[in-house]
Amino acid sequence: MNPRSPEAIEAQARAFLADLLMAVPLARAQDAAAARLAALERAALFTPVFPDWPTPVDAWLDEAEALAREQGQSALLTRLALRRAVLQMRRREPEAALATLAQVDGALAPGSAERTWLLATRARILTRQQQFEAAQRTLAEIDWPRVDGWIGWLPLVARGERELEAGALGAAAATLHTALLGLPAEAVEERIQVLQSLGFVLITQGRPQPARVQLDLARRLLRAAGAWPEVIQMDLAVASLHAASGDTAAAQALFADAAALCERHPQPQLETLLGLGLARTLAARGEVEAAVAAALEVAKSHARQGSVLGYVSMIVFVARLQADADRPAEAYRTLATGLAVAQHRRWPAVEQVMRARIAHLREVVLGPERFDAMARELLARMQAG
Repeated sequence: MNPRSPEAIEAQARAFLADLLMAVPLARAQDAAAARLAALERAALFTPVFPDWPTPVDAWLDEAEALAREQGQSALLTRLALRRAVLQMRRREPEAALATLAQVDGALAPGSAERTWLLATRARILTRQQQFEAAQRTLAEIDWPRVDGWIGWLPLVARGERELEAGALGAAAATLHTALLGLPAEAVEERIQVLQSLGFVLITQGRPQPARVQLDLARRLLRAAGAWPEVIQMDLAVASLHAASGDTAAAQALFADAAALCERHPQPQLETLLGLGLARTLAARGEVEAAVAAALEVAKSHARQGSVLGYVSMIVFVARLQADADRPAEAYRTLATGLAVAQHRRWPAVEQVMRARIAHLREVVLGPERFDAMARELLARMQAG
């Protein structure tokens, strides 16, 4: 396997994160404070954290902080506080994150790795608060050249995020690309963030193919991290880009993967989009029956949620699929069912749409004579059945 292939990068990240997870209980078993602290710090620093997804990192930080205090490890306590601030930033708790940074600010030497980390994190928080000038001033405080290691690349990440949010897309693309090249493999969390940001920039610039490459790699790293709700979102994003480029087979595979994940990790806010994307992809491949089934499931979901617009759009979509496949009777039954549901739920606007689509099917698609013959045949079948 090519070590730089997406598959190899995903496998490497999965193995690395599994090693981090296993290192903590192994170090505890040794009953050696130094080994335990080292394992806890490394696991807490490099295990990715995502909003609304369970993680052992908080417990590791608590354990490491207690042990570091016992051992008088002030430098380690500072690093753990910086990591906690990053977690708060990722969980959309900017005020708490800034307060955590303020607690350690005065103890950091200019030009040190820890101060670089602090300033980069503060700038990122300010960017998320849309305080672009304050973020720029904070970045200007960082001493150059960069410090060694993964922390030395964080100012570039912070600069790229600021450029992106401020609308400087060309500069953001170049900065984020450079940061991505420099960030080491163990910085999985940061690489995911940069890949997603770069993918968004490329989409905004009208460059879907390179955007798909970046977002697919982010998807693979998220799979390695086991952050399944995040994977579902990336499945949908990458599948949509595949579908837009005409690669319906790849799109369908990713939609199917997202659907399977939703069964184990329900995401109601995404499942409707997933069903719609799958239906459209199946329709593009000429798989009318499967497309109709997927679209009807989405229509049912919209009906349960009381989404009138969503329900109407999916029923009309299904009827159009059936009519285009020269199945006018099925299209008529779909619209008639939609009309019945609208009457039952007392949706007069939907009734009007369904009646209009039935009239369009009669007057334009089939013609009155053929439509009436079809209707008489359907009625005869119902009476005979």
